[in-house]
Amino acid sequence: MGPLEGVRVLDLATARGELAGRVLADLGAEVIKIEPPEGAEARRLPPFVDGRDRDLESSLFWAAVARGKQSVTLDLATSEGAEQLRRLARDADVLIESFTPGTLDELGLGYGELSSRNPRLVVTSITPYGQDGPLARAPAADLTIEAAGGLLGLQGDGDRPPIPMGLPQASFHAGAQAAADIIIALNERELSGLGQHLDVSMQACVVWVLMNATGFPPMVGRNPPGTSEYRNDPPNELVPGLRLPRMWACADGHVVLGLYLPGTGGRTLQSLVQWGHEEGAVPDHIAAIDFIPWRDDLASGKLSAEDLIAAIRAVQDFVAVTPKAALQRCAVETKSLIAAVNTTADLLGDRQLHAREFWTEIDGRTYPGAFAKLSKSPISVSQPAPRQGEHNHLLDSLGPRAKRREAGATPTGGTPPGAFAGLKVADFAWVGVGPLIAKGIADHGATVVHVESGTRPDVLRLIGPFKDGEAGLNRSHFQANFNTSKLGLALNLSKQEGREIARRLIDWADVVVESFTPGTMQRFGLDYETLARDHPDLVMLSTCMRGQTGPEAGYSGFGNQGAALAGLIAITGWPDRAPVGPWGAYTDFIAPRYGVAALAAAILHRKRTGEGQHIDLSQIEAGIQFGEPLVLDYTVNGRVAGPIGHDSPYGCPHGVFATAGEERYVAIAVQSDAQWLGLCDALDWRGEAREWSQGEREARRAEIHERLKKACAAQDCFVLGEGLRDAGVPAHAVARPTDLYDDPQLAHREFFVTLEHGTIGASPFDGLATRFSRAKVGPMSAGPRLGEHAEQVLGDILGFSDAEIETYRAAGVLE
Repeated sequence: MGPLEGVRVLDLATARGELAGRVLADLGAEVIKIEPPEGAEARRLPPFVDGRDRDLESSLFWAAVARGKQSVTLDLATSEGAEQLRRLARDADVLIESFTPGTLDELGLGYGELSSRNPRLVVTSITPYGQDGPLARAPAADLTIEAAGGLLGLQGDGDRPPIPMGLPQASFHAGAQAAADIIIALNERELSGLGQHLDVSMQACVVWVLMNATGFPPMVGRNPPGTSEYRNDPPNELVPGLRLPRMWACADGHVVLGLYLPGTGGRTLQSLVQWGHEEGAVPDHIAAIDFIPWRDDLASGKLSAEDLIAAIRAVQDFVAVTPKAALQRCAVETKSLIAAVNTTADLLGDRQLHAREFWTEIDGRTYPGAFAKLSKSPISVSQPAPRQGEHNHLLDSLGPRAKRREAGATPTGGTPPGAFAGLKVADFAWVGVGPLIAKGIADHGATVVHVESGTRPDVLRLIGPFKDGEAGLNRSHFQANFNTSKLGLALNLSKQEGREIARRLIDWADVVVESFTPGTMQRFGLDYETLARDHPDLVMLSTCMRGQTGPEAGYSGFGNQGAALAGLIAITGWPDRAPVGPWGAYTDFIAPRYGVAALAAAILHRKRTGEGQHIDLSQIEAGIQFGEPLVLDYTVNGRVAGPIGHDSPYGCPHGVFATAGEERYVAIAVQSDAQWLGLCDALDWRGEAREWSQGEREARRAEIHERLKKACAAQDCFVLGEGLRDAGVPAHAVARPTDLYDDPQLAHREFFVTLEHGTIGASPFDGLATRFSRAKVGPMSAGPRLGEHAEQVLGDILGFSDAEIETYRAAGVLE
């Protein structure tokens, strides 16, 4: 049984919140989908099963987001339906809704009413901008939310307008975030005995996908290079005529290559040069060069620009005739930064996914499997999405349960210190996913010790933005933002004494998070099997690109490679060009949401049973979840999704249009006839166009977009967006990182949190996407400087004497 076995969830969500209930069902909760008489909104969303009428049972979107749920039908607009919901809520643990703010209050079903009958209830509201503030009731679509959150403006080719991903993503980010936060609230309920209201802002969830972009305005006073007003700037060239593209054509598609990063980039170039030479594609004089230190050698003059250009061009020609599967094998064998840009068809043939038995068969269909592997309370994905009203017979039997899974604390009231107050975490993770998971626990009150190396610094310490543009290990906003609320300890784990301190830290901890290449912790004697023998209640999460087992377990990379392997780059771009993919290390912002959900659920399971366990989180397997409807379109219909530009099966018009100003744009998404009339009114469009149906609009998509280009060209993007929203049309200016600090809705929610950092000084950091009604939680301190809290951790927490600490420092164990 999953870690949430015994938790009852009432799921009233519209399409924008459906994923939350799905994640909770995966983790073992009993999720009861409350559908209106006309059926849930997600049932009407494409893709659909080919050859069938588009009835309420043919949506593959629904099949993806409703797996594991039970369906009952209630008309909440009637007094009978409303009272039935109140009855169900009296014995529920969680209620999820994503209506326009105030809708449930108007029906007498708001948080205040329901919590008065069941104080232990956790009510979660998922909305575009949050429950209150200037945009709380504004019309919105995934496209416009991604514009408002700053993601849309960072994507695409510089000579064309910004571009969204080929499948709406804001709803998935919000749903996964809501699920994680619900489980955090259930942990808090164990302390207080009380539920609370969670207010999830989709816009704020999107801001958290921007990687390091929000750090540029406060650190260097500008937007990231190559984005925003700089998005059409010519790319930097190390030498004239040399470009290092990220996307490379290969024999059967594309691969993502990372040649620029120090160390791994040089190793990647060296591996391809040697392989190409073996195949006769690289000349002898080029193969004789050591390209591992190519950046330093180019700077010193040891490597000529001509030889480097010749090597890159020879490698490009070789890659162009090499299949992506062979290039992927090279990446694994040589630890190179190469990733196949997988299509949905490629995913089904992926050897690593097959070796890990990722795919699952349900009622004759092949689905993506579990987002993580939990050793003691595994995720189950065996139940298909329900038919409408399939479980209506339960309405008469869903009453007080004979035995509640958790007793929880006696309600105490007051302001709690955070869901994880008193929890102790040893964080051995680095770069993105692992640190963000540990941060997700630290920001809710856990004592988290973040262990780093000074001899092999975290990549985030080497990447900007840096304070005032000056590089330094303690000057990176990127690292400080991803590691808030933690204590810092720098250890040399190559030394026996360093490993002994690490083991003592783990013995102190309740939870361990690590993100090394599989096998590393075992070589240190710190693997789960070894630790659990003496520490059976330990919860340990290990995360890496491809999981802890299988032929590609040793593959290393970042979220850019993760997006390629998970099939998310292949669906993002223009139909007439190579895919461009999403912004940055994209799966680094999917996997943490699933990771926090899995870890928080395992902690809850530990509280109830005393049992620890190991969590194996593959960043690729988590990333595939965000493309599941398109995976089903392939496994059911044989259709391979590709880039679709601005087009969308969810509405028309749907696009991004240039406005007045340098590289300024507005996003517009019409998803109903009423919104179309609002657009016509706002732009003073008369005549027969006002009567066009959705089908007619799709047939005239190019014509409509041309009219919108002309209508938008001379207008201010913010004024235009506001005017369209006032007319009932989902629209928003395409926000830049600098715009986010002036955004009235984010300001209303106090999203950015100013914290003091020992080197950076006072600076804004990204806050929580969700507001918790019972606790003032969120980032409490900036990420630590390297080894900042060594004395506190070793002395106060682990009990070492001052003399012992100095001995370790003198021996180079503390860095």
